[in-house]
Amino acid sequence: MTVGSYESNFSGEGLRVGIVQARFNEVVCDGLRNACLAELKKLGVADEDVLHVSVPGALEIPLILQKMAESQQFD
Repeated sequence: MTVGSYESNFSGEGLRVGIVQARFNEVVCDGLRNACLAELKKLGVADEDVLHVSVPGALEIPLILQKMAESQQFD
């Protein structure tokens, strides 16, 4: 058996990222969103390459993620 290795690449330059956030618990979710956006910026992801979608609750998240994946606009 051979063991492979994976080289980490923490550069976000050129990546297109979609974020889906539930509005149900705004205090918690807003903090998570802000931390996520800050980390993406730190990694070099451009603001215009991030799409943030807000949905009413957790049940809507998978549907929006599926639509985003089908659009093939995100890495």
